[in-house]
Amino acid sequence: MGHKLLMVACSDADRWFVDRALAVGLDVRLLVCFEDVQHKMRAWYPDRLLVVPAHKASVTAAVRAEGFGAALVCELGDPIRTALVVQALRDASVSRVVVLSRHPARAQLYMRSGAHDVLCADDREHLWAAFLNGMSVQEPAS
Repeated sequence: MGHKLLMVACSDADRWFVDRALAVGLDVRLLVCFEDVQHKMRAWYPDRLLVVPAHKASVTAAVRAEGFGAALVCELGDPIRTALVVQALRDASVSRVVVLSRHPARAQLYMRSGAHDVLCADDREHLWAAFLNGMSVQEPAS
């Protein structure tokens, strides 16, 4: 297994990023702290979940105990919810917290919340390439 990566990916569109991370050999765990996505995540990736109550202290403690070197947060529908997750991950001493967003105006909110980097673009291939470049990971040759 490669780098240990925590991902927050809740939508159908986010699943593409999870699958890409797995394809490049990252050791992916998915943070599930919101009940509205638990069922879907259990169906998609039952063996890769870190299920934690949606309380900042609980998330911070669970993530810190796992010792993740990096976290990739696919922006949630609610920017405040996203910012709170980012803050909990930073408080858990995750070395690199990256947020993927389609909204450049929200980048400052996420940076103030503790993100090390906010990647903004509409094109998911571009976002993924920028993330991999920052992680120093190569896509496998097809």
